[in-house]
Amino acid sequence: MKLPPMNTLRAFEAVSRLGSISKAADELCVSQGAVSQQIRNLENYLARELFDRRGNALELSEAGRYLAPIVHDALLAIAEAVGEVSRVADDSRLVVSTWQGFAANWLMPRLQRFYARYPDVTVVLDLSTRVVNFNNDGIDAAIRFGESDSAELDSVFLFQPKIRAVASPAYLQDHSPIRSLSNPVEQTLIDHFYPSREVRNQHLHWQDLIDGELTESGNRHLSFPDEQQALNAAILGQGVALSSTYTIEQELASDKIRFAAPDVVAARSAIYFVRPQQARPNPAVAAFCNWLVDELQQYR
Repeated sequence: MKLPPMNTLRAFEAVSRLGSISKAADELCVSQGAVSQQIRNLENYLARELFDRRGNALELSEAGRYLAPIVHDALLAIAEAVGEVSRVADDSRLVVSTWQGFAANWLMPRLQRFYARYPDVTVVLDLSTRVVNFNNDGIDAAIRFGESDSAELDSVFLFQPKIRAVASPAYLQDHSPIRSLSNPVEQTLIDHFYPSREVRNQHLHWQDLIDGELTESGNRHLSFPDEQQALNAAILGQGVALSSTYTIEQELASDKIRFAAPDVVAARSAIYFVRPQQARPNPAVAAFCNWLVDELQQYR
């Protein structure tokens, strides 16, 4: 099998995809001169010009247009295969993506029970709410709000969170009780939000529960960047926060917070365990998913 040097193909793929030698150089972490030299080496090897050069502008020639998609698909297939082989090398290491609140308040305190059942598996938590690319991010599975609508992913239902209003004992002592979440009177209402609209829309906020507009409710309103900060503000007596019950077990047990209203509201979205359907079978992924389901059945 006769092939040109791999570096020439990588340089050609980057330039053809980005349309710029400077952008390709930045992506490949080399100089512009090195990229230009690799393109010339490939053209000399093929005895064909791959780009039509008009001043500083680059356009693929007929030969370049033919070669570019083939090289791109081939390099992508190699990258995916290398990633898969690297995961095959260590079945005992399981990388699971989830968000900080669930990991810190529910999952991590229970992980020792998983290790007791599967002592040879190491769970690495990737704390993020971003959309995971299972092919490129080195993630084996994810725990997320909302079932995936991708045909390439397998979603396993875990549980439907329950939402309660909570506040510190000191705050509750100084304020009148909340008889209904739809009509809190003279309260400081604490919300949390996420930068991503996709994630933010999956969480309940006070505006979703009260009658009328939040700005016209006669209540003070505070907002924090995430659920944990909102909960901390409630613990410090700054107001009443909406919190998932799975995140507040320790705070309730230590009497740092109490339920501020009798209402129990279902979260906007359920929580799912998501994994690629076509990935190589990994016993560690299946074991972790089964353990999660069992643990949550006991929790419920």
